[in-house]
Amino acid sequence: LGPRNEFIRCKTLLVLAGPTYASRLWCVMELFTFMAMSADSHRICVVPLAAGESEGARREARQQLLASFDRFDAAHARCFLPQDRAALLSVIESTLQLDEFNRWVRSVFRERSRRTSGASAVPVEPSEEP
Repeated sequence: LGPRNEFIRCKTLLVLAGPTYASRLWCVMELFTFMAMSADSHRICVVPLAAGESEGARREARQQLLASFDRFDAAHARCFLPQDRAALLSVIESTLQLDEFNRWVRSVFRERSRRTSGASAVPVEPSEEP
């Protein structure tokens, strides 16, 4: 069937968004692809993932995460390979203006993350560095 058909048949896109999600262009391309295939943002579920030792720390991490969603700009998102970044931005811009895409992504983050996750983000245990 291929990835295109899987997106079309998909009822919901589940986005597990951690602190770097909005700054990683490959991640955001999942939203773009889903939008291009279905154009229904109501079928997107954004779950903010926030790390912290306490409920207060997780609440603060969630607020920072939501603020990063509000500042989203695809022009500032990164890829490991510069040629990937150029190619992905070109794909987005072949469909709509980058400013329009940025507004759409911000609205998806704002509307779908607040509705789907309630008052607090999913707690994530901080990882230990080796």
